Amino acid sequence: MRNVAEPYFIEDDTSDDELLWRNVDAVLSDGVAVRLQTPFLENLGRSVGQFADGKYWLAVRPSKLNRSHKLLRCTDVVVSSLALLILSPFLMVFAILVKLSSPGPVFYRTIVVGKGGSQFLWRKFRSMKVVPEDQDVESRREKFRAYVEGRQASETSKGPGKIIDSSRVTSIGSFIRKYSIDELPQLWNVFCGQMSLVGPRPCLPYEAEFFTGWRNKRFEVKPGLTGIWQVFGRGRANFNELAAMDVLYTYRRSFWFDLYVIVKTVGVVFTGKGAR
Repeated sequence: MRNVAEPYFIEDDTSDDELLWRNVDAVLSDGVAVRLQTPFLENLGRSVGQFADGKYWLAVRPSKLNRSHKLLRCTDVVVSSLALLILSPFLMVFAILVKLSSPGPVFYRTIVVGKGGSQFLWRKFRSMKVVPEDQDVESRREKFRAYVEGRQASETSKGPGKIIDSSRVTSIGSFIRKYSIDELPQLWNVFCGQMSLVGPRPCLPYEAEFFTGWRNKRFEVKPGLTGIWQVFGRGRANFNELAAMDVLYTYRRSFWFDLYVIVKTVGVVFTGKGAR
């Protein structure tokens, strides 16, 4: 009989992705840790996996929900409130620069989908010239569909399904996008409990329609200011790879793993590789 303390190795050698994640759930429900290997997470495995038998395996452990979630929420409140307080003078300066850069509002506002399918207002500093909203939404919708269907190379985008029209980016917009300063207003969403510091990327309602089946598990946790694919998958991953990273996070979520992602994010942002 297998020692229950030993991890259970699950290798994805089929095209049935639903079965893969059901097997992971079944093993974890027995209190047994999993070592997971799947082509969707191969690149991530090289960064955070464990090498054994010639392959990289991702560790997934049974969750200790109550204690972990309380600690994570406490961390979100403390860090976001301190960051908003300390950064408020700088945020004011960037707000003025955005306003002076081109006609339009300081913030880009939109509705995004969060935990459990709930929707909330999401803000970021506006970095692009304003165009009619219906024209902008339709363009983004088609680009995302093309990305999901594999008709758009991820290397040309700064995020899933988003090709940046450089002619619309303002002078200050280029700078704040490069160093992810445009994302800082979302600290307020973190403070209010709509987002967490780390989690899946908030998605627009029409994007959420594509997260079907196993991909829908990403909505079991709050979206994050940063996350796994923002650090390890940007510019390299296709739609299913990014979805798999988000799903993996729902299993790996913990104070120490979040801290690791945050530290990696800081490095990415300060080198300008975190451009959106």
